[in-house]
Amino acid sequence: MSRQVLDELFDETVHQQLRTWRISIDKVGAGFGQSGWTDEQILSALHGSRKTFHTRDQGYYNRHYCHPSYCLVYYDVPAAEMAIYLRRLLRHPLFNTHAKRMGKVIKVTSRRIEFWELRGAKKEKVEW
Repeated sequence: MSRQVLDELFDETVHQQLRTWRISIDKVGAGFGQSGWTDEQILSALHGSRKTFHTRDQGYYNRHYCHPSYCLVYYDVPAAEMAIYLRRLLRHPLFNTHAKRMGKVIKVTSRRIEFWELRGAKKEKVEW
């Protein structure tokens, strides 16, 4: 069971590319939850899970979703580059451990990473 979870809307090629790079990752409906779950069901299942959820659904990029027991990552990058940016995020010094990601809601773009922290007063921005 992985600490990383992909939204089921991702193309299977993203999942396969990550596994090729030896990034252990589950997918909604394959290792985490059930296929067809609503956003509310996914958020409910993340509570207490200690997982990082990776999605292209902008609706998850909301500071009110900060929670100490999970991390949400929204990717605003071309679909074809999704796996590359996921790997870059997991290698970034500010996010390269599970503990560093917990309690954050993160947005990844081709130019920067933006994020809210559970107890942070403002959105933080970090250039690649």
